[in-house]
Amino acid sequence: MTSQLVHSRTLRPSAQLFIQSRTVAAASALPVFAAMLWFAIPRGTWPRVLVAIVVVAAAYLTAIYLLSRVRIVLDRDGITENGFFVHQRRISAKRIASVVIVRVYRGQSLDTAQQLFILDATGELLLRMRGQYWSDENIGAVAGAYGVPVRRASEPISRAELRENYADVIFWFEKWPWLKALCLVGAIAALSLVLIAFMSVDGLVAVAG
Repeated sequence: MTSQLVHSRTLRPSAQLFIQSRTVAAASALPVFAAMLWFAIPRGTWPRVLVAIVVVAAAYLTAIYLLSRVRIVLDRDGITENGFFVHQRRISAKRIASVVIVRVYRGQSLDTAQQLFILDATGELLLRMRGQYWSDENIGAVAGAYGVPVRRASEPISRAELRENYADVIFWFEKWPWLKALCLVGAIAALSLVLIAFMSVDGLVAVAG
């Protein structure tokens, strides 16, 4: 294996990801807090809503900071990955044996997004890049950086086919989408209960007691 890199190169997620995350956060949170303030002001409980807004804003800013740290650095000796929760994970170039690239349909549309898997000699996943977050240019840069065989699927596949054919190299919530939905519903329900208790004087006393 011969590295194709002369100088190190830093790759960052698509700028569209930052725009989409902020848009979704604003569209989700602003109407909820506006409605909460609308009902809280006449009851005199608006300070609690302001506290809730501060807490959510702090969590949002933390997420934005963690997202800003996400990057992949390529150099002759290997790859350094800074993920959302992972910091400075190092992958030696000597371990990189092959690259697999597939195109996966986005939901029910005909649009597709690339998925890249870097594997070692035993087939263990070393690095994954998803087209939802990384541009095709960045994925291509990683695929060709170390002179290893690159296998490209000839046809796009569905998410069901991704779960069936690549079960060993995808995330747990992709293997069991029903579990992901269950966790999401549970989180929303828990947050709703907390907000109801937070807004209610009797509920707040009950929670504190």
